[in-house]
Amino acid sequence: MLARALTLPADGLILDLEDAVAPDRKAATRGVVSEWLGRDFGGRERWVRMNPIATGHGRADLEETIAARPDGYVVPKPGRAADVREVAHILDRIEQQHGIPNGTTRLTLIATETPEGLLNIREIATATPRTVAISWGVEDLGAAMGLGRVRDAEGRYLDIPRYARVMCAVVAAAVGVEAIDTVFTDIADLDGLRRECEEGVAMGFTGKISIHPSQIPVINEVFTPPKAAVDEARELVALFDEHAKRGVYAFTFKGQMVDAPHLARARKLLARAGAE
Repeated sequence: MLARALTLPADGLILDLEDAVAPDRKAATRGVVSEWLGRDFGGRERWVRMNPIATGHGRADLEETIAARPDGYVVPKPGRAADVREVAHILDRIEQQHGIPNGTTRLTLIATETPEGLLNIREIATATPRTVAISWGVEDLGAAMGLGRVRDAEGRYLDIPRYARVMCAVVAAAVGVEAIDTVFTDIADLDGLRRECEEGVAMGFTGKISIHPSQIPVINEVFTPPKAAVDEARELVALFDEHAKRGVYAFTFKGQMVDAPHLARARKLLARAGAE
């Protein structure tokens, strides 16, 4: 599976030390992960999903894989800001030990996997400048709350997971980090995946975690802005620059009045497309 992953059109790969690894195999798997991190990922980002810091496994995950210099760690189940700060403090120490520039190892936080984490999501998201993205989770949250189901008959999220998803998008925007949508677990339902990706784009998410190779083309297609939208955004930004020279910050563009919010939206689209 790891070998095949290196052939897939994903932006990054997450090597999982948490739920995908049995408790009695975690120590042995750290070495496997470190060895794979040393391979050529073909430009894909290299992430490690560590165990929750509260379990005791998380510290060892960091200490035994940092030498392979992953781009960052996915931090599951943080309940409060102190959990994230503990991870950051460990990284401060072990980066120095291994000659890694301080702060270069980034964090993506799965910020809603516990009820406590959902309540503390903003504090969690701002606990360290290492954090570059937050995501949300519904399976662990549902288990912790004893939810019998998380979707309605049409496949739409019910209130609690919907709230977690909304809060992830809002908090990410508020603190200036990426919002990454959670996994879609029905692997065979690519139409449902597409609908959820489209909804995610509308909510401000900039990407989605995939759990199967068949999902990647759909995710890439939906989250990559179409060329026409990129061209229009680039044209709008250029017109704002021209009008600003004359002290004008509101004008008509293609029959509609545009002002500062439209400029901000255009710049975000260009950033998502990598076309700034």
